[in-house]
Amino acid sequence: QYRSCKALHDAVKRYQADGGSVVILEPSTGKVIAMCNIPDFDPDSYNIVEDISQYNNKATFEAYEPGSVVKPLVMAAALDRGAVTPNTLFNDTGEEKIDRFTIRNSDLEAYGMVTMTQVLQNSLNTGMIFVMRKLGGSLMKDYYEKFGFGQRTGIQLNSESAGVIDSLYKDSEIYYATGSYGQGFTVTVLQLAQSYAALANQGMLMQPYIVEEQRYPDGTVKAAVPTAVRQVISKKTAVTIGAMLVSVIEEGHATSAAVNGYYMAGKTGTAQVARQDGGVGYEVGVTKATFAGYGPIEDPAFAMVVMLDHPRTNQWASETAAVVYG
Repeated sequence: QYRSCKALHDAVKRYQADGGSVVILEPSTGKVIAMCNIPDFDPDSYNIVEDISQYNNKATFEAYEPGSVVKPLVMAAALDRGAVTPNTLFNDTGEEKIDRFTIRNSDLEAYGMVTMTQVLQNSLNTGMIFVMRKLGGSLMKDYYEKFGFGQRTGIQLNSESAGVIDSLYKDSEIYYATGSYGQGFTVTVLQLAQSYAALANQGMLMQPYIVEEQRYPDGTVKAAVPTAVRQVISKKTAVTIGAMLVSVIEEGHATSAAVNGYYMAGKTGTAQVARQDGGVGYEVGVTKATFAGYGPIEDPAFAMVVMLDHPRTNQWASETAAVVYG
């Protein structure tokens, strides 16, 4: 807990971010190993805060559009349904036109013929639209729900947000398309950590918990019992997506998240932030940088999500949040 909070504090300062969150779960049980937020408050001087919002637990209370960090969940769903394989080919022209909209890759590049593994390595928005179409938008929405989006995790903390995935119920290709790369709906950092923990836990989603045991005056001890929520993807699919996510760190955009001596799985996400004045569209030059991952891949001991709110020195998660993870 101490090391995680210090790493987050140092990162917020280094990247001149407005704040951030870190959540680390034990995949096999759902136990919260660490949970940190900035801004925070001192429990010994709880009345000394700049803003009342500092009392909120950002990791559970504040939902945001996650960006590309959810691409592995959509890919896992498509693998699970047999819609694609890691070697399925896609011809990337650099853009996809849907109605009056043109969707491009974040780097504005066209990669030509690529595999699904390379779609994740290069975080191609166009490739994820291809995956969504192969899977089906409605089924993608169903898998997001199975991973826990749009619903509270049930952790023993007050004021937990469920996030909002209403756009995925509109049965419109443009909403499905943007949803395939993590825009147009919101999740919490805890929900992301829970979903990645499911990937790490052979596809089984566990309910997060923060109280390990309760001790009573008469000496009775009531220990927490890990609660399995549902099997989201098959064990085979979990192994496959894990291997693909190892390649993202070893060969893709997330090399800064590598840990010497271990194979780790993970994915970056650099998301735009919806306009704060209630208007349509996104804030100019404002992003939330997220990295989600787990490992070691042979027997995952943790699943971790790092989110930095508006890092100013570098907007990309690969250069900020992923560094904190590594």
